[in-house]
Amino acid sequence: MRTIPRLVWAYALAITLITSLPYIIAAVTAPEGYTYTGAASQPAGIAVDYFSHLAKMQQGQRGDWDYHLLFTSEEHPGAPLVQAFYVALGWASAFDLPLTYHITRAALTFGLILMLWVFGSRFFPRPGDRWVFLLFSTLVTGMSWLLLIVDPAQTAQVAPIEFWLIDAYHLSGALFMPHFSAAIILQLLAVLLFFNRQVIALTIALALLTLVQPYIILLTVPLFGLLLMRDFVGGRIKIAGLIPFVLPFAVQATLTLYLYNATQSDPIWQSFTAQNITSSPPPLYYLLGYLPFLIPIALLVRPQQILAALMPVKQSNAATNSARVLLLFIVWILIVAVLLYAPIPTQRRYLIGIQTPLAALAAVGWVTLMRRLPERVRPLITLAYVGIAAAPLAFLILSNIASRPVDLYLSPAETAGYAWIERETAVDDVILTTFDWSGRGSGGKLAAFTGRRVFIGHWIETAYFDDKLVRVQRFYNPGSTDAERCEFLSEYGIDYVWYDDYARSIGTLDPEAVPCLQRVIASENDAIIIYRVIDGL
Repeated sequence: MRTIPRLVWAYALAITLITSLPYIIAAVTAPEGYTYTGAASQPAGIAVDYFSHLAKMQQGQRGDWDYHLLFTSEEHPGAPLVQAFYVALGWASAFDLPLTYHITRAALTFGLILMLWVFGSRFFPRPGDRWVFLLFSTLVTGMSWLLLIVDPAQTAQVAPIEFWLIDAYHLSGALFMPHFSAAIILQLLAVLLFFNRQVIALTIALALLTLVQPYIILLTVPLFGLLLMRDFVGGRIKIAGLIPFVLPFAVQATLTLYLYNATQSDPIWQSFTAQNITSSPPPLYYLLGYLPFLIPIALLVRPQQILAALMPVKQSNAATNSARVLLLFIVWILIVAVLLYAPIPTQRRYLIGIQTPLAALAAVGWVTLMRRLPERVRPLITLAYVGIAAAPLAFLILSNIASRPVDLYLSPAETAGYAWIERETAVDDVILTTFDWSGRGSGGKLAAFTGRRVFIGHWIETAYFDDKLVRVQRFYNPGSTDAERCEFLSEYGIDYVWYDDYARSIGTLDPEAVPCLQRVIASENDAIIIYRVIDGL
């Protein structure tokens, strides 16, 4: 860290502050009597995942390492080490959970930028080249927003990825999710440890990376395996040198297999896995989404360099355009390109960290281009290019500063209701909540701020989500009988009903008339009422 220039520290601090502005402004401008949840408003649905992470932290805070899905009512076995990042974060929390979340998010954003500089220093000898890599690996995003102009009908189906696919870019992920930054930091660390042949440290890094990003083995094993085979064929390493690498691969494989089995151990976990599908958008979105990287790569990284990277060589060369270094970035990109459309349910998740090799190759091309121009214009052209390519990221930050809808805050009634639930209910009690495909409803917030199980509250973590949408609507439908409602509550083991304005909007049911419901607490003007389920029939 002593070798990191002060300007890099200042840059990391500036980016950390800028990406924290939406949350700082939302907190200091909270309406009187309201409490900021810590969620962001854009892109749509991002708050739902944030509430999911808080729910995981709730379990860690109470020392429950046997992780359960809190957004579903069914009993199911716990899964230690699953979602370990957020469970551990809750366990270690010294503040309220939203504050802990954002302190961690900011700290890891800062650490990510420093780690990118350290990583770039390993492969780019000149400081100016390192800065180009750092700018491309942080500020540069994409240009699939051009589809809004040339093909608006297509964007009605899939929006430009710069505005919703936060996995695709380092700072987009860091803006919202601390585990994204943690995963990228561990990726970079693993690559550096691999190149330095530090096998024990690599084993630890890959184990931690697997806990944060469980599916990453489909990238790391082929990537490191191909690099090792090339070095072996080229005579850079002997068989005896290959044997130690069995350890990190074996540990990562064992841990991955455990995590996979844990999420296949029960029908509820199987439902979670089946719903946890993150399919890729059409290839055109990726082509345009990474266009600012692909332009300098296509124009200036010559085919001869790529071919040289794929051919075994015996000499050691740490220069930017060395065959060995180029192979790392080329193979990394190719493996991810295959995984993005492979028949696996986590396609988009392999985008996490892909900006690193893209930025490295783009930096090679950009630096080559700039050396053909007068020195005095190079910084201006570079900053102009980066500035244009950073516009979507700036838009995402500004839109979250400008958009602060009331549902980002807890009303006094919600706060009082959550306090009552935490005080008066058991940890395993189940609460009938509401939720829909837009992310509206009570389920997400309630699980996040009480740590109690809810009937419905997340598209993925609520088992049999589609069926439960129908069951909630049927419960509030005036056409259902009281006997059917009470049977439904009994069937799913529901202990309490959270009744608010969104529940009222589903149907015209008056819960006061349901014989198996007993009012236990109500806010002023009955904005929120909590009912206990009793044996009323």
